Amino acid sequence: MPNKNPLALGLMSGTSADGLTIAAMDIKEQNCLVYKTYPYPQKLQKEILNAVNYTAPKLAKLDYDLGRLYLKLTKRFIKEFNLKNIKVIGCHGQTICHSPKDKATMQIGQGTFLAKGLNIPVVNNFRAADIALGGSGAPLIPIFDEQFFKNYPPLILLNLGGIANFTLTGKNIKTFGFDIGPANALSDTAISVITKGKKTFDKNGALGAKYQPDIKYAEELAKIFTPKKLGVSLDRNTFGTNFLNKYFPSLKEEDIATLNYFTALLISKTLKKFVLKKYKISTMAVCGGGIFNKTLIKNLQNLTQLDIINTSALGIDPMAKEACCMVYFAWQTINKHPLKLANNKKTILGEIILP
Repeated sequence: MPNKNPLALGLMSGTSADGLTIAAMDIKEQNCLVYKTYPYPQKLQKEILNAVNYTAPKLAKLDYDLGRLYLKLTKRFIKEFNLKNIKVIGCHGQTICHSPKDKATMQIGQGTFLAKGLNIPVVNNFRAADIALGGSGAPLIPIFDEQFFKNYPPLILLNLGGIANFTLTGKNIKTFGFDIGPANALSDTAISVITKGKKTFDKNGALGAKYQPDIKYAEELAKIFTPKKLGVSLDRNTFGTNFLNKYFPSLKEEDIATLNYFTALLISKTLKKFVLKKYKISTMAVCGGGIFNKTLIKNLQNLTQLDIINTSALGIDPMAKEACCMVYFAWQTINKHPLKLANNKKTILGEIILP
């Protein structure tokens, strides 16, 4: 697919650490031309999820190994789709630690390999500027959502990655958004524990549908974890093995149904508390890997009573949205355009690595 207009690439690997998504956007037309997700080997995924406990030398090695892998996969992507005239690459990197209470976050995957290996400027480390200016570093995607969806009728955009986050935007709406709770993190971790690493997710939500959830227990957990105020930012590890050890000490396959229901219930209760009581919203557009979990989507539909669509109905593939967000950030940064953060401060996001 030869192109004449200038392009930018976005690289995104979410908190589920299941692969790298690369998207190419036509800068002039502001539309996603093509994207592809390259799955990580299971061994690498396990390394990433355990990296929060690594020593400095081991973490440094993983940082550079990911940088080399990003270069390899980006070269493959460019060749596969015959892409030309790429002006900038936005690389999110792999989050291995996000600690809002410590006002710290870390993404690894050395972008220097991309810049030097492809002779293209790279923008990365997007979250640091938000933290330096008093924010939490996540989520940043409401900035992108406001730009691309502000002229739609008011709607909720829900991202179902490892962690769930949402944006409220649309005509006559002051855009805002924040993290809600787990999306795939809980069931992914539970599946991995139950199968001793042989499986890493509940495909299509099949196990979640096989058993009946313990609704009463899910409601008890939701009371504990429903946010008390706006502006929450969460680490994937908040809903990892420590959560399961505390609340599901005798974890078994049947618990996947309760974890799935709890995930949907927490999202629903949070949206009702902070959005649906105050705004007239009928539509929620979802994106991220959680869209393939049919049981989660069904639970969300039943609990929120919203019309659930995926973002392809709004012109952007649900699996490419976050990578396209990195394109947008990188293009604004390379052109020295400040963006407005959640606390209304304006800044240039990210750091530029020159070829």
